[in-house]
Amino acid sequence: MPPNRASTAHADGRSAAASAECGMGVPSIELAPSRRAELGKRQGRTRAARRLDVAALESADRLLRVLLQGLCALTAVLALRELHGTLGHSAWVHWRSWAVLFPAGMLLVPSAMHSPLGQPRLGAVLDVIGLALKSALVILALQLLLWVAGHAPVPVSMLGLLFAINLLFCQAVRALASRLTRHWRRSSRVVIVGADEQGIALADHVRATAANVEIVGFVDDRRSRVDVAALPAPFLGSAAEFMLHERDVDGIVIALPNGAAARVETLAATLRRGLVNIYLAPETPVLRRSMLGRQSGGLETLMLLGMDRLPLTGRIVKRLFDIVFASAALLLFLPFGLVIAALIKWESPGPVIFRQQRYGLGNSLFEVYKFRSMRYEPKAAPGEIRLTERGDSRVTRVGDFLRRSSLDEFPQFFNVLRGDMSVVGPRPHPPGVKAGGRIYEDVVADFMERYKMLPGITGWAQVNGLRGNTFTENHLTRRFAFDIQYMRNWSFELDLWIVIKTVWGGFGGSNAF
Repeated sequence: MPPNRASTAHADGRSAAASAECGMGVPSIELAPSRRAELGKRQGRTRAARRLDVAALESADRLLRVLLQGLCALTAVLALRELHGTLGHSAWVHWRSWAVLFPAGMLLVPSAMHSPLGQPRLGAVLDVIGLALKSALVILALQLLLWVAGHAPVPVSMLGLLFAINLLFCQAVRALASRLTRHWRRSSRVVIVGADEQGIALADHVRATAANVEIVGFVDDRRSRVDVAALPAPFLGSAAEFMLHERDVDGIVIALPNGAAARVETLAATLRRGLVNIYLAPETPVLRRSMLGRQSGGLETLMLLGMDRLPLTGRIVKRLFDIVFASAALLLFLPFGLVIAALIKWESPGPVIFRQQRYGLGNSLFEVYKFRSMRYEPKAAPGEIRLTERGDSRVTRVGDFLRRSSLDEFPQFFNVLRGDMSVVGPRPHPPGVKAGGRIYEDVVADFMERYKMLPGITGWAQVNGLRGNTFTENHLTRRFAFDIQYMRNWSFELDLWIVIKTVWGGFGGSNAF
């Protein structure tokens, strides 16, 4: 929603004087008492219903999801109990404890609601991954509780069935509940006062960052200055015309420059008679920034010109996942790594591992590791970085295979264990690298914001087809947009999904050479 609610404590006389002084031209609106009462009642009922739809829907949806998960967990235990005689597992004697503790665990572990990130089914996929993680966590915790209490553990086969049945039931019930409650869903409806550059910039910002907000239209008393064709929503006329008609809106945003304080006060005093929330929009230079949001703690009432860091809990979860996944990957890959090292050494002299300085967290330089894929030039003079081109003569035959399959990146798991990188995150880049003849920081004004998160071996941009070199500015800006989208919507489930896509479809690609 738009940022700050405007103060509207102004007398009618002062508002009229301010209107005359600034030439706003907002006439005093006097409605008949019966008309005013009728309009107030209608708008009050409409807004009350809409507030129930918009404000309560998210809380009700969360509560419904949690309750359904608990019910599904109980149903899964009872269904598995019925299979007990058929399956013959005598260890399933504590089913009554599971019937109480498993649903309780599913209720206590929080559920997240994931953004689809512009892809229709991604939100549902991330929800399934989150539910699977939650079910596995609760099952393992209860299994450990049984072991501590001195009871026989439940066989793995039974746990697998319990996990599958619970996941199936939860998804089926969730799909049914979503279908039944679809007609409840509403967007918050707002009107923008100011149909100029600032108002259009505000509309663009709201549409890009708040999917549950609908721009009803624009209001502006300077009709002669309004380019109706350029507006992204209908033009509703002047403030006086807007107030004379019943409008189903939840809020009004005043998008005027800070220098027009008198006009803002006049409009706020006039529009507050509709009993809707009045908001003030930031000025155009702020709205045009590629990153604009709110801080997660401390200064919540102020606009944040950039990205906020991940919360502490998110950083801890991400780091634990990095350590476990990188350790497992290095152990599994060790035999293949030795073979690759031997092939590199056999084909061309020089070190097996290529080391290069790259920017990481906090814009600090670190040494990244890769399998060497080019001919070794020990006396190469330092200078401008030359990006690898298709058919580059410097690339060896083994190196060509490694680059196309992304196997040259595997030594970066050592960087992950060292804490220089993460498994998933924006890709790091060396100093001085250019896109379209300009360095990255000159192409994208907010490029430094990427340094608020550890760089990754793979990322959201890479699994969406944007890997390899950035020869043009468009390549860089598109990749930057995906990186920022990932940072804004980070979740553990999203990291897992990116890893899955990387393993099954993210290696190689037409831009890998």
